[in-house]
Amino acid sequence: MPHRVLVAKELAEFLGVLSHPHRIRIIEELRDGERDVNSLQKALAISHSGVSQHLMLLRAHRLVSERRQGRQVFYQLRQPDLAIWLLDATRFLEVETAVVEELREAIDKTRQAWNAE
Repeated sequence: MPHRVLVAKELAEFLGVLSHPHRIRIIEELRDGERDVNSLQKALAISHSGVSQHLMLLRAHRLVSERRQGRQVFYQLRQPDLAIWLLDATRFLEVETAVVEELREAIDKTRQAWNAE
């Protein structure tokens, strides 16, 4: 397989893993360190099984790793720069003046929240 085709295929698969809002939120929640499923569930306000399914996919694609402490499992980013990269990617949402003001305000608030943590 030609190198450009192989890299394009791998990037598409990688971006596909990131293509769900809950997985993006999980990555941002893990930016400052490890978290367990219960704390992620509270932060995302979704079911325990929903968090577990998203973590399973992120783990399968080697984006997060786990550490067990007794019965509790803690998750962390394998490459913490991924969270920074996602925050940087928000600038692509600000395409010229086509972005509605509500989205622009949401982007600003999200950047402030993610940078404050």
